[in-house]
Amino acid sequence: MIELNIADYETAVKVLHLQPRAYTIEAKIIGSTALPPLHDTIASLQRCGERFFGYF
Repeated sequence: MIELNIADYETAVKVLHLQPRAYTIEAKIIGSTALPPLHDTIASLQRCGERFFGYF
């Protein structure tokens, strides 16, 4: 596991591409599309202040 540098544009693009695939499933389970990750942009990811981890 590695910490992802979300400030890096290419990394943010990859995370943004992956989020809908994961959170769409969760949205269906709970019956709501109001999950914030489904509406993220590259800028909002880079401003969020969260830490991102991944596996390659």
